[in-house]
Amino acid sequence: MEIDLAQLPIPDWGLTCPTCGYPLQGLPSYRCPECGKRFNIRRLIRPWTRLRPPRFTGQELPAPDFGLTCAACGHELAGARTHQCPRCGSPFDPQVLRPRQTWFVLEAASVGELPIPIVQAALAAELIPYAPVEERTVAEHVAGHGVMFSRLRIPSEFYFDVLWLLQEARRQVAAVRARGDQGDWKCAQCGEDNPGHFEVCWNCERVKNSA
Repeated sequence: MEIDLAQLPIPDWGLTCPTCGYPLQGLPSYRCPECGKRFNIRRLIRPWTRLRPPRFTGQELPAPDFGLTCAACGHELAGARTHQCPRCGSPFDPQVLRPRQTWFVLEAASVGELPIPIVQAALAAELIPYAPVEERTVAEHVAGHGVMFSRLRIPSEFYFDVLWLLQEARRQVAAVRARGDQGDWKCAQCGEDNPGHFEVCWNCERVKNSA
């Protein structure tokens, strides 16, 4: 998904002037009318900036593939033309699954075999806002170790976008593996397995085949 980040007037992205905090929505130029300072719009946009509304609400029919199954019989609900299980007829409401809090936390354990860096890249490509949750001990901070994330904080309104995206990512990984040409490789530095098209290790960022 692509959005013109340089479009004018500035859309309602929740951005404010980095100098004085003036809201930037609707401005016809990249100069703050309050303090007069110019700003670089691209530098103000962060991974958690909301650039678009959610694609899915959870109520779409036929039901998109969110990876959901019927609580009564376990049948997959993707493609259901009503909010009833195609197999057993039990009603279902995806909205009850949506987190109640404003942001929900996506754990590494909940994405299965998909490494969090791959999930981050997929979220960025779909313009789904997220904020990495840094996890380092005091000793690691002092030692200057690289930042590694195992959790991502995401606005709950994008919950179903994330479910759909994870299913798409799993299908892509499965398709690559089915072709048998992925050429997976093991990092010589940290021992992690990497997909063949990765030029650097997703875990430690060591370059593939580097000495």
